[in-house]
Amino acid sequence: MGLVTVGGLLQVAVDWRLLVRSLTYPKNPITAAHWYQPQQTVPGVRSPVPLAKAETTEISPVALQTAVEFAEMQNSVALLVMHRDRIVLEKYWQGHQASDPVNSMSMVKTLLALLIGVAIDEGHIGSLDDPAGVYLPEWADDPRGEITLADLLYMQSGLRNDDRIDTLASDLVKLYGGSDAAKLALGIPLESRPGQAFDYNNVNSQLLSLVLERATGEAFGDYLNSRLWQPLGAGAGFLWLDRPRGRAKPFCCFFATAPDWVRLGQLLLHNGQVEGKPVVPATWMQQMLIESPLEPTFGLHIWIKARTADYPQVNQASSAPFVASDTFYLDGRHHQRVYVIPSEELVIVRLGEHPPAWNDAVIPNAIVTGLRRP
Repeated sequence: MGLVTVGGLLQVAVDWRLLVRSLTYPKNPITAAHWYQPQQTVPGVRSPVPLAKAETTEISPVALQTAVEFAEMQNSVALLVMHRDRIVLEKYWQGHQASDPVNSMSMVKTLLALLIGVAIDEGHIGSLDDPAGVYLPEWADDPRGEITLADLLYMQSGLRNDDRIDTLASDLVKLYGGSDAAKLALGIPLESRPGQAFDYNNVNSQLLSLVLERATGEAFGDYLNSRLWQPLGAGAGFLWLDRPRGRAKPFCCFFATAPDWVRLGQLLLHNGQVEGKPVVPATWMQQMLIESPLEPTFGLHIWIKARTADYPQVNQASSAPFVASDTFYLDGRHHQRVYVIPSEELVIVRLGEHPPAWNDAVIPNAIVTGLRRP
């Protein structure tokens, strides 16, 4: 995310947490888990069952080596490949270990979307067509109250998207490092009609988390733990709060281990089930993977195609197309990734700091091609 320093201090009213966080922001924001204070623990299960490991694999050694070499060159700290529910590759770098939590950045957005589906199934939320104002009384008599939950999930709300990272005056920097994420998100003005344009806006996700909390009566971290993290059999993770006893930031900041991100990939691979038991409704899983009306690479808070040069408006780095056309993935800043490839029964997790020359297709395409070689 990169918070700005002294040069931008005079541009905003004083929020001492924002100032301190800006001045002390870690050089390695993905792995410096200790910096993110205060925290809310998401306990998961006390003793996670280790992921099953394969004795042999159908993936060629050359393909695996290609993936490893690319990951290592791209400043990665972890690369795991699971095929048919067995780990076939597990590599760590830079002193990182399997038990070390890392910052998901925007991968947590997909967890939020999964929980919206669970809340709909439980009857807490009516449907995606519900106006946000039904759940956010602050917007009850405001045009923003007509923004639907679908608009928020598809990133087409029309809300202002000030995503500058070079000034403390920007909405994104204040949302990320400030003391009151809810107040900030609820105060963002409408700039265009909802449903008219795709615009990847972190405010949309923060507002969805407020909807979820208001609808369920539970804090985001508690609902995440009971409905998703514990059923996955995952170990403890944590959320970064905006202030002590404050709110989580489900647009950016959930910390978990590489093996637990593999478990999440397994859930997606198995259409919302864990060991044959439904955790997320299968119908919701299928709906998440339907492309947005306005952006063919994006579903409901999840990416469903490689962002190639054909879609420059959402590119962070251009990518070749995926060899397996059913590949979808979670995306976090600095290219945190959980790739899921149902046709090949694959889950691939890459975690790390900012890479020098990323291409989304290299790792999954190497693995898939290695499976298809005679």
